Amino acid sequence: TAVSDLCREELWKHQENPLDIWDKLVAHADENRVPAAEDIFRFKFHGLFYVAPAQDSFMLRLRVPGGILSAHQMRGLATMADEWGSGRADLTTRANLQIREFQPNDIVRVLIRLQELGLTSRGSGADNIRNITASPATGIDPTELLDVSPFAKALHHYILNSRDLYGLPRKFNVAFDSGGLISVVADTNDIGFVAVRVGEGHNVPAGVYFRVLLCGITGHKQFASDSGLLVKPEQAVAVAAAMIRVFVENGDRTDRKKARLKYLVDKWGVEKFIAETEKRLAFTLRRFPSADCEPRGPIDRAAHIGVHPQTQPGMHYIGLSVPVGRLPVSQMRAVART
Repeated sequence: TAVSDLCREELWKHQENPLDIWDKLVAHADENRVPAAEDIFRFKFHGLFYVAPAQDSFMLRLRVPGGILSAHQMRGLATMADEWGSGRADLTTRANLQIREFQPNDIVRVLIRLQELGLTSRGSGADNIRNITASPATGIDPTELLDVSPFAKALHHYILNSRDLYGLPRKFNVAFDSGGLISVVADTNDIGFVAVRVGEGHNVPAGVYFRVLLCGITGHKQFASDSGLLVKPEQAVAVAAAMIRVFVENGDRTDRKKARLKYLVDKWGVEKFIAETEKRLAFTLRRFPSADCEPRGPIDRAAHIGVHPQTQPGMHYIGLSVPVGRLPVSQMRAVART
């Protein structure tokens, strides 16, 4: 695409890579200064959202793959929200956390403290891959087919260490569903990996695999549909990375209204998209009818609330309701203590 044809945001990325603006972040913090429009966009690559006019301050969006935090990390985030922010965290629909009302002079110390906690906000906004989600009770759900938290974490770290997976044509969502009692709503994602079981008597070994869903974009009134692919769990991260790279290289950078994965697949068709994906893989993708997979077990949309037995014998998990996702510092610390 010619530079002259790029949309405004693509021009901003072309003029200055948002991953290379640490000196600019430091300067804004030193001067307690808010960014200009093009830097409001670039700051989002570091998880910093200037949210005026609603609030004359920054919001920080984290990356928490699978929504899994340690008690130590929760305590650290509570301290950040207490010292520099609004006194609370907001839980998001992608199992993530946001903290509001940071002033410009705090943004660098916020990012440094976040890294000291073993967390990051890198690539959590703008044209990047959003927080990688997993079934909420994965690893502890007795009904699940596969603990998918390792895959969410593996893709998270692959992205963090792959510079070419930033600055996509538009945002991008990936989810891993364990096939258990609580769905991750994989069909609302650009790519969804859903655990399924294949029984004996087919042309593949019996066992647990992922089916791959493509092109969920609910804002454009489309849910992801089955691509026809059956993927070994150990292949999932490579498949996701290859598909994302196809989108990076071929997505529309001239019209942001047509820049999601859906529109590339609409233009090409699923088979061409899969063929381009295979060119970036060291193995062949397997087509397998969804009807030959065992039916999914029941989904309980309320199973994340209340007390439930875990996979681990003699143990239970407790699910709590968080009204409108607001978690005050006092509650963050109470959760960390338990």
